[in-house]
Order: sequence, then C-alpha cells, then structure tokens
Amino acid sequence: MLKRVLRPIAMPVAAFVALCLAVTLAPVGGASAGSQVKPKRFVTGWLPYWNTDGAIRSVKNNASVFDDASPFVFNTLATRRIDLEISADSWRKMRSALRTSGVDNIPTVATDMSAADFAWILRSADRRTAHVRALVSLVDRYNLDGIDLDYESINFGSSTDKNTIREKYPLLVRQLNERLNKLGAVTSVTVASRTSTKDPNWWVFDYRALGAAADRIRLMTYDFSWSGGPAGPIAPKWWVRDVAAYASSVIEPSKISLGMPAYGRDWYHHTISGKCSSAAKNTISRTTRQMNAFARNLGKTPEWRERQSSQTFTYTRTYRSDGRSCKVQRVVWFDDARSLEAKVPLVEQYSLRGIAIWALGNEGAGTWSGLTSYGRQLARSR
Repeated sequence: MLKRVLRPIAMPVAAFVALCLAVTLAPVGGASAGSQVKPKRFVTGWLPYWNTDGAIRSVKNNASVFDDASPFVFNTLATRRIDLEISADSWRKMRSALRTSGVDNIPTVATDMSAADFAWILRSADRRTAHVRALVSLVDRYNLDGIDLDYESINFGSSTDKNTIREKYPLLVRQLNERLNKLGAVTSVTVASRTSTKDPNWWVFDYRALGAAADRIRLMTYDFSWSGGPAGPIAPKWWVRDVAAYASSVIEPSKISLGMPAYGRDWYHHTISGKCSSAAKNTISRTTRQMNAFARNLGKTPEWRERQSSQTFTYTRTYRSDGRSCKVQRVVWFDDARSLEAKVPLVEQYSLRGIAIWALGNEGAGTWSGLTSYGRQLARSR
C-alpha cells in the first residue's frame, strides 16, 4: 500500500510453532472430531503483483479459510484513469486461480495521489461521479465481486485538503457502494490504524462515516514500528487490541477485518567500530519467509516477546565502502505464525469479520495449519 516495500524461524522454531498452534487452536473434542468441521471463511488478504505465483499458492492451498482475496494490481492515477500494474497474462492467471478456488475476487485499487490531488476530485460532484464510474467499469469489465480502495497517500498534504477528504471521501464511497451493490458486488475500504477519535494519526480517515458507507473495512494494524522510526514490533497485540476496540465501537464489527503482517524489519541500532556511510543505517524490510531463512543463515534463534507478540534478534554486520569499514549492531523484529496465534482471538473478542494478511505469499511455516484450526474453532462457536 503506498507500494509497501515490506509494500515494501527457524526449526526447530518453525516446527515448535506449528505444534503450539495445533494444540492451542484445536477445537475441543480432539483432533479427529475437529478435523471434520468445515472451517469458517474468515481470511482475506492481498495478492501483490510482484509475487503472483507465491500469493496464488497461498490462496489455492488454503481456500477453505478464505472469504475473499484482493489482487493488489490497480493504481488510480487520475479521476478517470486507473491502470493495471501487471501483465494481462498474470492478471488472467490471478482471476482464474480465485475463480477455481471458489474465493471471491475483490481487487485492490491503490493510488499515489497526494491529498491535494484527491481533494480536487472530491470537491466536485461531477468528478466524484466520474471516478465512481471508472471504478465500476472495472467490475463490469472483469466480472469482479467487488472493489477494495486502498488510498493511503491521500493522508499527506495540507490540513485544508485533508479536511476535504475526511468530509467527502465517505460520499464517494457511499456512491460507489450503491452502484456496486446493484451489480451484486461489494465495496471494501482499507484504512490505516487509529486508536480513538482524538488520535492525530491518519485523521483523514473518518472511521464512523467510512464504516457506514462501505460494506467492509480493513484495518492496517501493522507498521506500529516503521522504517523511518526506531526499531520495534510491527504489530504488538496490545496496540492491535486498542485499534480493534476503537474501530468496533464506531463501525459495525461484522464489517471489520483485522490486518495481520507477514513481514518484518531490520534496523540499524548502533555503530560498534569505524565510521559508517548512510547505507549502513538503512532499514531493510523482509517477508516472514525471508526472515526465517535470514535467521538460519546467521545461526540465530529469534527470541519471542510475549507483550510485543513478535520475534526479535540482534546481529552484527561489517560494511565496507571506499576503502573504509565499519561494524554495526542491527536489530530485527518480525511477525510469524506464533504472532498470528496470539492475535487472531481478537476476531472473536470483538465479533469481527476476520483477518486480512499483508501480503499473501510472504507468510512463514505454521501459518495455515494454525488458521485452519482457528477457522474450525470459529465454525464450532457459531
């Protein structure tokens, strides 16, 4: 989302996590009885255009728990211009995979527009209508089950433009939803995380108004610690709980999917010796799958932190450039299957629709066995 680079453990650990998930999430009555229960479809997620094959495998191999899925393939450039950011063949492959898997196709439309650009569209009823028509045309053209709007860049700009967006974005969403519902399609809106009405972060998203206007809301409950800030957990449970509590108090809970990250970050911590170039201080994003391999290659065993519901480890690295060298300590935090185990119970606690994974194909060992077991638990509790 904003082209997240993200968008953008090992065993012994992977085997242990899978075992813990199976034991913790297995329905009462034993594995044999529980395995006969068809899991509730409570998962959605994004299929990034840069990892088509991996994302498709995640959906096809685990279709029983998917409610719908969102190819991350469209980009809004202007009022009437929405580009496909993937080859026609790859797009057909994604659509075919979802159709044959029995999973609804609700592709995501992202944008790089600034607040000023989007506010300009929203200030005119005619331009709003034109943009809605462009979105509806995608559903008509590709026989889609809906549209997911992931307009994150609109948060960046002047207060005047952001006020316009906060007021009028729900009007556009409501108009789109009315049109799509007539076609038997749904409108989803992806929003960044806020913990209260007074939270200054991402104020451009009016949770209450957008929740009333759309069929579904996806919460980006990740990036608590981001690439430009200090090292820390990506999505600690205590914070995710705060976002879920607030969102469910102003939006119908059955509309809400809770974001779950399948990635982590590697931050510069401090210089041990020498003088480092700026490159040594960059933050590196990796998928959960990559973090598992990275830890193994370093001979590191990640340490589980309960409050943060995350894995973490530190390591040293030597950088050489222009005849100089420096040694630094770096710190890694990432979510994995055990992180999911810790947080998916929030779905039941707040009566939510389910979870949304960023991004499919990135997840690590134990993810799907745990989610399938939890889906059966949800089915038994209905």
